[in-house]
Amino acid sequence: MNGPLAQFNAPPPRKRSLFGYVVEALGSRIIRGDLKPGDTLPNEADLGRELGASRSVVREAVKSLASKGMLEARTRVGTRVLPSTHWNLLDVEVLRWRYAAMPPMQFFREMFEIRRMIEPEAAWLAGERATRADIVAMDEAFRGIETANQSSKDAIESDIRFHRAILAASHNELIVQMGAMVSVGLTVSFGISSSSFGVFIAHHKRVLEAIRARQPDAARDAMRKLLDDTHQFLERKLAGKLAEEQQSAQRRRVPERAL
Repeated sequence: MNGPLAQFNAPPPRKRSLFGYVVEALGSRIIRGDLKPGDTLPNEADLGRELGASRSVVREAVKSLASKGMLEARTRVGTRVLPSTHWNLLDVEVLRWRYAAMPPMQFFREMFEIRRMIEPEAAWLAGERATRADIVAMDEAFRGIETANQSSKDAIESDIRFHRAILAASHNELIVQMGAMVSVGLTVSFGISSSSFGVFIAHHKRVLEAIRARQPDAARDAMRKLLDDTHQFLERKLAGKLAEEQQSAQRRRVPERAL
């Protein structure tokens, strides 16, 4: 898929294990609806022949998907697909499969909606609870944001470290567990436009300074401003890219005029 978020949506390298391949093949089918809630999976032997894997690999893949809430195995009933209400939607693999099956704009908006619910409050808690070590971690990540080439891998890694350091500084284990989801949201944003890093460095600095000054309300407001402005900036970028892709696809479908 050559979309604006192709970097996030790209399949894992072919070097991944056969186990990983089977997990992705089955997980993607469930997300896309090829396997619907209540459907029973074929037996291990049939799946193994189809996917080119042994029964033991298929069995372990099914266990992995069951741990993500996507499958349930029952004696004398077989392995059935569970409704999406059971899925672990914060699992990085599930998020990636889900993105591949969703309109990019819908996925992008959902990610920002949940980030708005979590990160401003995490910043407020960090403003009250951050330790000296927490501040050092945020400082180091922010220096990475300032100095990295905005289109490089270092840029997104520094931004992820910054946001996860704030979650960690909340000292709330449930919030810390949201780190993987926030990382995916940042990776999606990077895939839309890396230029947001340069545009919003000052916003990151205001969040950091408010936390350092032990000003929880200011930290929450600064984080909310960062997310709101980044969302508006990236939504315009994504809308433009999607429009360009649609126009390009339409041009390819129009037959050339006969000479």
